[in-house]
Amino acid sequence: MHGKSAHLVGVLAGLIAAPVLAFLILRAGEDLTRIEVFDASPPGFPSMSTAGSVSAALLLAAAAVITGLLAGTWPLSPLAPLVAGLPLVAFGLYTHFDYVGSQLLLAHFPASIALSADELQRSGLWQVLGAMLLVSAAWPWRWSGRPAPGFRPERGTLGVLVGVVAFADLWYLIQLANPVGFFTVVVAAHLPHVFDLILLPQLAMAAVLGTLAAARWVSPIAGAIAGLPLLVTGLLLVLVPVDAEHGIARFVWSSQAIGLSLGQSVGLGAFLLFGGLLTTSAALPWRWHQPPFSPAPRAGDDAPVSEAV
Repeated sequence: MHGKSAHLVGVLAGLIAAPVLAFLILRAGEDLTRIEVFDASPPGFPSMSTAGSVSAALLLAAAAVITGLLAGTWPLSPLAPLVAGLPLVAFGLYTHFDYVGSQLLLAHFPASIALSADELQRSGLWQVLGAMLLVSAAWPWRWSGRPAPGFRPERGTLGVLVGVVAFADLWYLIQLANPVGFFTVVVAAHLPHVFDLILLPQLAMAAVLGTLAAARWVSPIAGAIAGLPLLVTGLLLVLVPVDAEHGIARFVWSSQAIGLSLGQSVGLGAFLLFGGLLTTSAALPWRWHQPPFSPAPRAGDDAPVSEAV
């Protein structure tokens, strides 16, 4: 079991991580809201830039590393991801169910980040990120304090299969968890227009991310295979948005899910953030340590040894 001091350190780490994550993502969103993935801004909207943002990529990468460490570091008390995730989930759900009240709250934000804060709260990113941290903290082994089992090469094949399936799921869940992508699918499939149903794909995405990042039984190969393509796609969307959008539009339910109007390009950062946190958790050294090998005893090795008296 984790001692009191370990839990105290975990609480402090979570209390520090939550505002740091919010700051990094808000500042990245400030740059992303100025990106347009089309060659020209939509009619009726202010002029936007088609150039990417290196600073946004760096800020999101830093947020991904912090989140991946919180979710996947087994010596760290599970109170760290729990304390960091709870305020993110609470704020995300508050803005979801009381949008008018959240707008009054945004009035206290600096004008430079108010637009990105509005887009981020409508994107559902806060509750997905927070719920992912809660899922990673909920695994029983994190509360026992016992070392996680070593990496077993024989699980590599299963890890490849899990990673491929998880990547396909996350590719579409990231789009479906975004309001624009959600309504694109709802309208096309003639489904009931119940906005609260968007919480289901958001919860599913958080469960997949948290499981890949923290579960003991999942090979780190799974997280690497699922995370690396998302990370690369996210980097391209943030750094060279126009060229990247043209390349991946055929694999998206609707290109509107990534770039529709002013600020919608905040969704570009989701690929980088979630792919980066999976890659970080998969790269942690302890997940690749092989268990010590004990050779089978040979005949006669366990025979009692007689000593002269």
